[in-house]
Amino acid sequence: MAQVKKFGEAVVITSAAKLEDIRKIAKYRPNALVLMGGEDGKEPVFCVGLSNKRSGSINSLSISFGGCNEEGFAQVTFAYEGPAADVKAALADSIGPQVTMLSKLEESFPAVLEEIDADVSRIMASIEIG
Repeated sequence: MAQVKKFGEAVVITSAAKLEDIRKIAKYRPNALVLMGGEDGKEPVFCVGLSNKRSGSINSLSISFGGCNEEGFAQVTFAYEGPAADVKAALADSIGPQVTMLSKLEESFPAVLEEIDADVSRIMASIEIG
């Protein structure tokens, strides 16, 4: 599950997935970065993406990672603009749904990465160099 930490005026969300793994999924299986929902289960409700900005971004429909921590786990950083009192409750209220949906997507990443690696291995085995 993603972790949320507040440092002074900054909030950092650290994914349970490495940034390079998210890049690999974005390249080979972009649909695996979209959480589907709605009545028929076919409506996109949240997605994970990549950002050119090191800080990344987050909104009600998506989270985009641009950087990572020293271990390579994807991170997004933003300024905290909520109330000074009961910060945990305010953060849970404002970003709780996004962290929950991110965590649901992260659960599927190991299986998706395994499929991608198998596909890449098959492709490499079929390539002949003369």
